Amino acid sequence: MKWPAVKAFMLKNLKLTLRSKADVFWIFAWPTIWLLMTAYIFLPPAVGQPTTLTIGVVNQDSSQLPVNGSMLIQILNASEYHGASLFEIKLYENRSVLIEDIKGGRLDAGILIPENFGKNLIIGQASLRIYIGMRDLQSAQIAEYTLRGFFENLNKGIALRKIDESLRYIKLYALRYMPENFSIPANGNLSWMEFMRRWMLGLASPINASFTSIKPEALADRPSILGWYTFGALGMSMLYSGLMFGSLMAVEERERGTLRRILASPATSTDMLLGKTLAGMIVLGAMAFFMILLGVYLCGARIAWNPLRLEDWIAALMIPLIALLMIGLGMLLSLIARSVKSATNLSVVIGLMLAFTAGIWFPSWWLPSWMQVIGEIFPGTWAIEIARSILVYNAPLSEVALDVVKVVISTAAIYILGILAYRRVLRRYAEA
Repeated sequence: MKWPAVKAFMLKNLKLTLRSKADVFWIFAWPTIWLLMTAYIFLPPAVGQPTTLTIGVVNQDSSQLPVNGSMLIQILNASEYHGASLFEIKLYENRSVLIEDIKGGRLDAGILIPENFGKNLIIGQASLRIYIGMRDLQSAQIAEYTLRGFFENLNKGIALRKIDESLRYIKLYALRYMPENFSIPANGNLSWMEFMRRWMLGLASPINASFTSIKPEALADRPSILGWYTFGALGMSMLYSGLMFGSLMAVEERERGTLRRILASPATSTDMLLGKTLAGMIVLGAMAFFMILLGVYLCGARIAWNPLRLEDWIAALMIPLIALLMIGLGMLLSLIARSVKSATNLSVVIGLMLAFTAGIWFPSWWLPSWMQVIGEIFPGTWAIEIARSILVYNAPLSEVALDVVKVVISTAAIYILGILAYRRVLRRYAEA
């Protein structure tokens, strides 16, 4: 191996790559477009903020009781979440106009408040008719989820108020007929009133579940989630770009007519292999650095990486390992790709398919069980999962050490197989 020859091949390949508009597009422009789409379309700046629903209301309750349809409308108008209004209320005179506006996509939902709503709510159970519109599938799901949550909380609040009122009347009128020292031994010697209070609470809300959201720091807010997707976009680009570098090593020189001259020169095929591999690693490293800068400074992503932590350096090591792994797979792909066009097309198609089916971009549990097998056997997925375990969940070295060894061994094995495929392709071209 001669370093000047390796360096010459490396510089030549770098220049050819940067001069190719198609290569520059797939390596830099396409992941940029994808990351920007994620940041501003799939994960818009308003993510995590409540959506204000436009609700049409027909109020047929004409009662003048303290609780009536008009009070429900006031509650809807006053409902807020994180300082933003949940509902924008539009009043309608009749149901038919309301339904037409829902069908026409002018409302997210509609509520029909029937006659005697307030009276029935006070003495028993009141009814409401709620119509969910569908401007699109997502809006229908959001509207139904929001309204169900609103009325669930409203029901609980009304039930607790009715319990307090019932207990007040029991204390005023019914308790006089009970012995003063009456208690319920089976319930810890509770007094009659305390027993009735607990019994009614159990009827209104049998399970009082409290929810506490405990999120990893790297998934706590939008900038952190964008950091997650920045890493996903980087990994996705590594897949097809690495495949292209590996699959084009020999066929590109053959189509340019320079392969025979190279093989006849003092430079060896090993020099060309190492030079082109280094060029690919440099370009993919530059792409990774570019993607991180783009995500952080243009999209507002936050990368949870600590240079003082050994595990975080192991996460960073996964990037060159994925690059070398995909270059090796690309060299294997060159066994069937007989032209630059076919090699490029195969690399992009296979790379993108792996990105979406191997847990690189979407979590693998989203996929059907038979597709999850791809991620379980693909070393690139292992590398991504190591990085995510470290950067998202602060996994210690002991937890990922075995997987790191598996990735290193798999990458070395696949690259060696790629070298064998590369030499076979060169012999085939030399004999042609």
